Amino acid sequence: GFSVPACLAGHSLLVEKAKASGVAVLLIQRAFHFAALWQDVEPLAAKHGLVAMAFLNSKAFVAHWPGGLHPLYGTNPMAFACPRRGVDGLSQEPFVFDQATSMMARGDMTLAARDGETIPPNAAIDKHGQLTTDPVAGLEGAQLPMAGHKGTSLAIMVELLAASFTGDAFAYEAAGEDSAMPTQHGEMIIAIDPERCTAGGRAAFLNRVEALLQMVEAEAQAAEAAGRSMRLPSQRRWAARRRAEDGFEIDEALLA
Repeated sequence: GFSVPACLAGHSLLVEKAKASGVAVLLIQRAFHFAALWQDVEPLAAKHGLVAMAFLNSKAFVAHWPGGLHPLYGTNPMAFACPRRGVDGLSQEPFVFDQATSMMARGDMTLAARDGETIPPNAAIDKHGQLTTDPVAGLEGAQLPMAGHKGTSLAIMVELLAASFTGDAFAYEAAGEDSAMPTQHGEMIIAIDPERCTAGGRAAFLNRVEALLQMVEAEAQAAEAAGRSMRLPSQRRWAARRRAEDGFEIDEALLA
């Protein structure tokens, strides 16, 4: 069923087991996942100080690359969250990323087709196996993994983690499903407690985390001053969330 309630129901036990043992795993079977995957890991870092990873497979939309001609893997997103130090404890803005293992998210390609836009030349092949910048042809053919063979490896990894442990469908096994219907696959969430798994505990771990991320942020500030765009993953979302606290505008055309 809808996996968000299942994920929320399992979070408390996942946290309890991770803090007791150092590492814990939550498996969700028959997952219909309509949400962004970062939501499954962000609270584990922000509220509980855990490092968290999530993996979810989907229907077959992505070809094996190089050489593949037909959809074999899902877009297979993965998400990662790492706690950061805040003023009075844990920061409510941890380091988070959420990305598909395909060159483009399925939704982005669908929007490009709707709006008559082109897609990057390495994002899809048409039904004849030729690279295409036409999103309609790409949707009829197959999407491509990010970074060529490296993305293929990650797509296979997500299939194995999300579907093998849960016994749910691999992407190719669901290839005949109606593409308009929700996916029904597996999800794996891994939670790691730095307090138990780091020499020096959580404080030492957070010191190391901040050493790296603050260095990146300092370079990002210098880049911005020089007119270049550079930021950590999720920082744009944090900024948008802060702006939305005071309300936000909706375009009249969209509202209509």
